[in-house]
Amino acid sequence: MTLKTLSIDPLLPPAEAAGLRSRIRAAGPYGLYVSAPIEEGLGAGLTRRHDAALAWFERQLAAGSLEPLDVQAARSNLFRGTWIERGEARLEGAAEVAAHPELASAAQELMGAALVEPYMLYANLLLPGQELPVHHDTPEFVGLDKTNTPEWFLVVCGHSGLFEDRRIRVASAVIFLAGDGDLLTFPDGIDAPPVPVSPRPNTAIVLDADELVHGVVRVGGPSQAAPPVEIGMELGWSEEGAWILRRDTEEVARYAPGEVRLSMQWKAWVFADAAERDRVRSGVAPLTLPGATRALTEELARRGLLPEEELDGTDLALLLMRSFIDLPRG
Repeated sequence: MTLKTLSIDPLLPPAEAAGLRSRIRAAGPYGLYVSAPIEEGLGAGLTRRHDAALAWFERQLAAGSLEPLDVQAARSNLFRGTWIERGEARLEGAAEVAAHPELASAAQELMGAALVEPYMLYANLLLPGQELPVHHDTPEFVGLDKTNTPEWFLVVCGHSGLFEDRRIRVASAVIFLAGDGDLLTFPDGIDAPPVPVSPRPNTAIVLDADELVHGVVRVGGPSQAAPPVEIGMELGWSEEGAWILRRDTEEVARYAPGEVRLSMQWKAWVFADAAERDRVRSGVAPLTLPGATRALTEELARRGLLPEEELDGTDLALLLMRSFIDLPRG
């Protein structure tokens, strides 16, 4: 089955697109997506998207191009700022972008949904030398989402197929605003050649990001060195018209506007009709982390993948990722 994407070009009138870029610049500084590993519970010591990092490590290893872990972290730890979270707008102008009618119409067409409820909007900023390893976005379930559950675990739940009765379908859109770095998609599956989508400013690509494997190729080209990014740094816009990478008050590097890949990610819950929305909102029992872990462990045992010796939380987490999540590793 081919997983389609839909393009909206242009998304906004030119003046509105310019205004959106200006507001994103003014809303900084932006912090890093990953600031620390998971501290406790299942998968303690791993990163929030350890599934994608693990597959990326294995691809580099297979290709004989393995880079040191600190370089991998600098390449993949992008800068992020959230404008809308769970439907609550945090910045001026966010609600108007989220409610764009063409985004909703494209989501309806792509997902076969009558009801579209935008709930999240955030900015992603990648420096030259950064990339996004191919991945699935984080799915949601009745009772479990990224506010209360490790993101890698939600991806495991989604691709196990065990909890579809409590799955909340999500439509996504990538809104390109500046910079290079193709969106890499795998519409025909991970064993077929990827399909790149070149970023055109003021264009939106609507996709089912929970199902369609995708990533971002290296900004600045394949030979671009990794940026000097470390935990604790911030990226902000200067009065001189440049992006400044800082450690506290120290300037580490600066970048021209077109060097930084700037995009926004839009997400919406989608429902076939009001009956499906009501069932999801109040008609099924919430999924719990212990209950989901037990069901996944039982499925591992059924497949003959669970070792006889008891696994600690980290080893179980890694086994769950390798057993249920399919990503390109070659």
